[in-house]
Amino acid sequence: MSLQSVIGQDKAVRILYGTLKRERVPTSILLSGDSGIGKRLAALNYAKALNCLAPVDSDACDSCISCRKIDGEIHPDVTTLLPENDEIKIEAIRRAEETLSLRPYEGRKKVLVIDDADTMNINAANAFLKTLEEPPDDSIIMLVSPSPDRLPDTIRSRCMHVRFRPLSGEAFSRVLEMKTGLKSAGPFAALAMGRPGIGITRDFANEKKWFMDIFSNMSRGEARCAWNDKNDIRLWLDLSLIMLRDMAVYSVTGKDSDLLYGERRPGIDLQQMLNAAASLQKVRSVIDLNLNKSITWNYVSGIIQKALEPVSAQVQRR
Repeated sequence: MSLQSVIGQDKAVRILYGTLKRERVPTSILLSGDSGIGKRLAALNYAKALNCLAPVDSDACDSCISCRKIDGEIHPDVTTLLPENDEIKIEAIRRAEETLSLRPYEGRKKVLVIDDADTMNINAANAFLKTLEEPPDDSIIMLVSPSPDRLPDTIRSRCMHVRFRPLSGEAFSRVLEMKTGLKSAGPFAALAMGRPGIGITRDFANEKKWFMDIFSNMSRGEARCAWNDKNDIRLWLDLSLIMLRDMAVYSVTGKDSDLLYGERRPGIDLQQMLNAAASLQKVRSVIDLNLNKSITWNYVSGIIQKALEPVSAQVQRR
């Protein structure tokens, strides 16, 4: 796949392709947007275009040995750095910097793609800043992040920022069919919210059962914490926001067709629902601070129980 054949990201691709066409390639690029919408794919196809042996109108030919090696993740001049245990540590950054410092072995440019770059810890980010300030010759650094606000300002300000958006329904279906052969993601397609990478890899049916079991326990005041780790907490909070969104929307429209999870609770106060969503979003934003699971469970349980309190009960209490 060439850069210009990336589906559903016309504006972002146009910006990236423009730098190739004008031969004004920046030394560092930040690709931001939701997970599963093609950021890493675009970064790797940009690397292919930079190192293609037979470029077609400044884009990758997708068939030369260089393009095939990058597709197979075995090109010596293209390195992808991923988090380990949800974190990029300074040791990984130093290894990547050492690789960048070498001259290109086969291609024209050394390319470093840092996926989930926002997971760099503070030491890694500080060390990486030095590389951004004085990048090695013949090197390109591409940061991929769903949460660019978590990156230090000093890093963001040194990168050309290209924003990616969730795909349209038509583009989502095209990617899904190309990757899986399926023309529909089934009844949970709406939950992917224009993110084909999410729609392909996640088991929404089992996720919903797991979420609803915990949600029911919380609404009944169940005291036992059912989360295993912070990844469980993060996912559960994401799904709870979808549930609260459904309840809020249904309280306004009364239409099942507007629901993502298909759950509705008549008689729920809209303002209480919005307040609960705001509170859960705050918890979600600090989940990487290693919150105590039991305390977080009790706090979130209180938010859910208050959100589900019928309007009549609120009036009576007042």
